[in-house]
Amino acid sequence: MSRVRIPGPLAGRDFRLLYTSAVVSGLGDWLDQVALLVLVTTVWHGGAGDLALVVAASMLPLLATPFLAVLVDRRPSRRVLILTDLLQAGLTLGLVVAPGVYWAAGLVLVRSALGSVGGLAGQIQLRVSVPPDGVQAATVLLQTAMQSVKILGPALGGLLVAFMSPRAVFAANACTFLVGVIAARALRTTSSPSPNADLHYFKELGEGFQHVFGSRLLRSLLFVMCSLMFVVFLYDSMAALIVPALGMGTSYIGYMVSAVGLGGVMGSLLMGRFAARLRPFATMAGSVLAIGCIIVAIGLAISHGIRIDSAVWLCVIFLLGIASAGILVTFPSVVHSETPVELTGRVWALMNSVPAVLNVLAPMLAAALVVWIGLGSLLLLAGAALLLTAVVVAVRLGGVPPTAPPSGADDGAGPAEGPASGPAPLNSGAPHRETSGPYGKPAGSSTEEITMADKIDKLAQAGFSLNDANDAQQAVLKSLTEDEIDVLLSVKSRVEAAGSDVEGHSLSDPSGGYLW
Repeated sequence: MSRVRIPGPLAGRDFRLLYTSAVVSGLGDWLDQVALLVLVTTVWHGGAGDLALVVAASMLPLLATPFLAVLVDRRPSRRVLILTDLLQAGLTLGLVVAPGVYWAAGLVLVRSALGSVGGLAGQIQLRVSVPPDGVQAATVLLQTAMQSVKILGPALGGLLVAFMSPRAVFAANACTFLVGVIAARALRTTSSPSPNADLHYFKELGEGFQHVFGSRLLRSLLFVMCSLMFVVFLYDSMAALIVPALGMGTSYIGYMVSAVGLGGVMGSLLMGRFAARLRPFATMAGSVLAIGCIIVAIGLAISHGIRIDSAVWLCVIFLLGIASAGILVTFPSVVHSETPVELTGRVWALMNSVPAVLNVLAPMLAAALVVWIGLGSLLLLAGAALLLTAVVVAVRLGGVPPTAPPSGADDGAGPAEGPASGPAPLNSGAPHRETSGPYGKPAGSSTEEITMADKIDKLAQAGFSLNDANDAQQAVLKSLTEDEIDVLLSVKSRVEAAGSDVEGHSLSDPSGGYLW
């Protein structure tokens, strides 16, 4: 009986652990968010000021992430993940016994800072857990999972709060961090500290800024994301006003969130199928264009008092979620493709924190504009800005080719900490660096065995099915040189590029195609 094969990045053991941890953690975050709002408003009877304090405490650490990123790049990512998850578990348990909103805000502030650090370490760990050409597929999988959690999380959080106290939900969320600790401890690979870790702190900090502003693509992407996030938060922060203005009850706010999440899942799945063939900025421009048209339509409906069935609006918001995937998948793909592993923490932090500053300012401007020009006009203005952004991106950057991993992108993968129980499984996307032996070899293994494993991984990641190969075919594989492997993969890519004009191999039986 043949073994069931897991396709794509999930074939790699380390990425499966990272993926599982991210999904469980994301679900816990939504449970926590619902419980915290209920605790502040219902248990402590807090007002708008108390809510604003807690929200600000969760957002402020985002502004500090570029300065914390230097410390993250100095440490193996596996250690950082373990430490931050342990501390976050303890702080979350602290919310169980927090006596008031000020204590809760303080705990949330520190926990959010640790979460930002852990998020940076997670991005670095992603780079060393999959091969360079698998980063985009891994990003799509994670984005799809996060959009799915966005649908399930709020509903489950509301259900748990209805049957449990908010403090009990915090205890449940603490357990999700412990799952992250267990997953991180099981990782076989980790990043190496930055090669410039002996530099002065501010010199290391400057390396991240120099890399971002020295790269045309990253500079452009940062500018585009700042523009997009500012405009999006102009109308997104007014969602509680937009829903009733469209003639729907307040309960539809939750339905809208779920519709966006469901659309995001669908969009991410579509991106996973076609992203490798698409030009990143052309894809982003198309997504922004679609979002801009939808926002303009909503603005016109509100301005002219047009009433449409609520189900239609839910479908429109679902399309909005699909369109957003083009941005949410393209952004990390470009960042990773343009950044060496040893700078991932600093670059990722900078690319996320600058738009976060604008996210704080946008709601205040939106509130003033609603009073000045009205809600419908605000949406028309935001939609027009998105359409203009789409045109500029398409004209200036639309010709940028599909993303490709930087040369030497996997050089930052360091040895795992501690011995592994065995070699990485066949078809694993994780680098074979399980122990701290010389040159990354597992203790007791020969160079021949390492080379063979890498050959099989390389072929498997290119789409060849190897599990059904017989002994004779495996012997042929062992005799191939690195150059012969590269030639074989080159032929495969050229055959596939020919599409329907050339049939390269049998889809049903790999032994009958050109590989064997």
